[in-house]
Amino acid sequence: MARALIAVSDDGFTYTTLNGATSRYSDTGQAISYLGDYARETATPLAVTIGDGEKTTEIGIDVNGKVGAAPSPSSDTGTEAAPTESSSAAPANGAGGSAGHTGDAGHDETATSNGDSYPTGTPFSGPAVPAAPTVKKTPVKKRSASGRPQRLKKITVPGLVLIGLAILMIGAFVVPNIVPVNSDGAPQTIGSEQEVNPASELSVDSTQDVVPSYVNSPTWETKVPKRASVTASDRGVLLVNDNKLEVLDADTGKSRYKAKISESPTFAVDTVIDGRPALLWQSGNTAEALFDGDSKPKTYQLPEKARITSAGKSVLIKSGNRLSTFGADGLENVPTPQAGSTPMAIDDDELFSSDWNGPVKAQNIKTGEERSIKLESPGDELQIIDWISAGHGKAITLWGEQGASTNSGHRIQLVVHSLDDGSILSTVTTTTDIVGEKSWVRGQAGQRAYIGPYLFDLESGLLLMDVSSRDIHLSEPRGTIVPCTMDTNSSCLLAGKQAFKTDTELLAVVDKGHEALVLGEDSTVRAYPKKSETQDR
Repeated sequence: MARALIAVSDDGFTYTTLNGATSRYSDTGQAISYLGDYARETATPLAVTIGDGEKTTEIGIDVNGKVGAAPSPSSDTGTEAAPTESSSAAPANGAGGSAGHTGDAGHDETATSNGDSYPTGTPFSGPAVPAAPTVKKTPVKKRSASGRPQRLKKITVPGLVLIGLAILMIGAFVVPNIVPVNSDGAPQTIGSEQEVNPASELSVDSTQDVVPSYVNSPTWETKVPKRASVTASDRGVLLVNDNKLEVLDADTGKSRYKAKISESPTFAVDTVIDGRPALLWQSGNTAEALFDGDSKPKTYQLPEKARITSAGKSVLIKSGNRLSTFGADGLENVPTPQAGSTPMAIDDDELFSSDWNGPVKAQNIKTGEERSIKLESPGDELQIIDWISAGHGKAITLWGEQGASTNSGHRIQLVVHSLDDGSILSTVTTTTDIVGEKSWVRGQAGQRAYIGPYLFDLESGLLLMDVSSRDIHLSEPRGTIVPCTMDTNSSCLLAGKQAFKTDTELLAVVDKGHEALVLGEDSTVRAYPKKSETQDR
């Protein structure tokens, strides 16, 4: 009888060790489910130890994949136990607001959950302050990030995620199909007609412009407190300083709203609420939305321990087992998807959710009408090995041969699908070393997104740039311009197929690209207009 270990870690995930290899799962239920698949497909019964660092539970999985009581010692054939996890592991629901949940240790949540209990135990967007798991994992050769500069010259966090708070996007879970060691089904190299996308031609240039292709004379400028946290978007410039919050008009720099606050915002984003654009920010259990044209924000009381995601055009809120979104008159309930599915994003009144293998379900949150979206496969014998993200009309997934996982070191396919019909918009042949553990980062204004070294046009879903062959590291895009670092110590701005070395702190590109907002070294926000075509020549 083979042995497996399930370790519930304090980073919000569950780690399963089998046949000497460790894989990451979203929760205990999914780990047990896939161990059941392994037992059934290989006709191998399993003795499973589930531990959280404080206590352990023993269960058994028979050759039919069914979970039962732990086998008696006499039923063990003497197979060596899998490597044990570190004693530092803690219950998954105790770290950083993550969605991991152990439930009853011997209970398969994915098999028996229902509409009332779902989505307990599934990954969901929320503040992520994960501690690195110390369980033993298969070593993977990683690119060194040593010497990479930190570009925080002030307490300035552009991109509408304030005060250094990382937002964990939907779908950050790993559930590879398990293949026996030395099996004929082990992953093989995936062929590709081209190794590097033609769009990856890149030149490095110097510039005299504060922002490439923008006039150096500002249309307006506004002094801000030196120690303020500053973030900007089409909807406004948000300043947080001590116990004061202020929103400046992005078109004029004039103050739109001021207030004293008792708690600093931890999340802010441009969004659309019942068809009206708004700048929304969250402070504790309260959210405020400043609609375009209004002088005062609307206040929303959030459910206790609410977690929100801006993966889609509208904000999705989860509290316990309930989903909701922001409406003009208050929070609006969102239908809970069927058991086994993970809610990912809301676009144009549709909630997108999917189980591990798809298809994607899109349900209208107002009418209840539902449609199914089958994702086109990028190749024969390929299957989804990871959901990266969904929203803004796109689904981003990793595909590989059976047995591949996000940390297995195999060649894989990074695929961008349309959420209209499931068709493939772009495919990148890559490896798990490059993108396996990376996040999909959407930029300000929703025009660009990147994962690892790959930059995409978020509107078309097409790959724009592959900087994997250059010492260039991308940051959150501002409109069509992408802040970056190169040569480990030089700041740059990537515009088109040119990287310009500059120390400019670009906050946002607004007014459909016609204006760039910059924070100067003198703590002044300035707006620079786009050059005309004749000026740009």
